Amino acid sequence: MKVGTELTELGAAAPREDLIRFLIHEDGFLRIPVLVVGDTLVRGWHEDAYRSALGIR
Repeated sequence: MKVGTELTELGAAAPREDLIRFLIHEDGFLRIPVLVVGDTLVRGWHEDAYRSALGIR
């Protein structure tokens, strides 16, 4: 099930608190899935963002 389609871009210098709020659900668990490629992090399933991060057309 997909919930929402909104993409949020945080810069590499984003404060730690913003990253934690972005990645950790209110119940304290990590939001999944999470893809990390180099300095790119994608939270949730966003096919276009995955393709971009992985260099797939």
